[in-house]
Amino acid sequence: MKLSSLIFQIQYKDAFELWDSAGSIARRMSDIWPNLSLQGGQPNQQILRGDGIQINTGLAQSTLTLTGIKSLDQHKNIRGAFEAWRDYLQLNQLLRLSARSTYVKEFASMREANAMLQNLKLGRWPQAKVFEQPMDSELNTIDMTFRFETVESFTTVRVKTDRLTFEADLDADFVDEPKIRKEKNRFVVDFDRGLLGTVDAAKLSIEDWLKGYTHVMRRDLDKVIGSNI
Repeated sequence: MKLSSLIFQIQYKDAFELWDSAGSIARRMSDIWPNLSLQGGQPNQQILRGDGIQINTGLAQSTLTLTGIKSLDQHKNIRGAFEAWRDYLQLNQLLRLSARSTYVKEFASMREANAMLQNLKLGRWPQAKVFEQPMDSELNTIDMTFRFETVESFTTVRVKTDRLTFEADLDADFVDEPKIRKEKNRFVVDFDRGLLGTVDAAKLSIEDWLKGYTHVMRRDLDKVIGSNI
């Protein structure tokens, strides 16, 4: 399977320092990812985007989204983003810290994607027509979620099939086929893990936490879905 995206997120009490430090945060992020540009700015949020990256810095929540990466080994850059938020927003405690990685495998048809998920035998797919719906429709999909949680941490494993559709109307004066439609039939594994409650931002080692995230996923995922990625 192919790594599709990695999302790193922190939540905290309202950090009004954002109003004074937005420029400094953007400059620090641009030191890490030089291709960033400002996409939007509001009193409660700043959005930076670049090739394969989006950074949302908010009053109570900040998110880093990476796409087009080949591995989870992004520890140094994520640490840099976290330290920028921690320092300029003056974060002493976090209310939530999480990372979410998504893996996908594409198929020529939705039936093939569904068959891969069904072969994992995580649930029962009906053998006969139900709810007056056909069992072999190309629009059928499967979505299953396992959530493990305590007051201090959580892990969510989501396994599903889906179809992504892209449509565009181009200028007929420049292209022979102005209408474009592309579809992707996907088998998806989504792994979301994090800390809850009160997290000491000053003592937190983001690199160590991310290494632990990857280790736990690789160690235990096949115990849940019967296969590793």
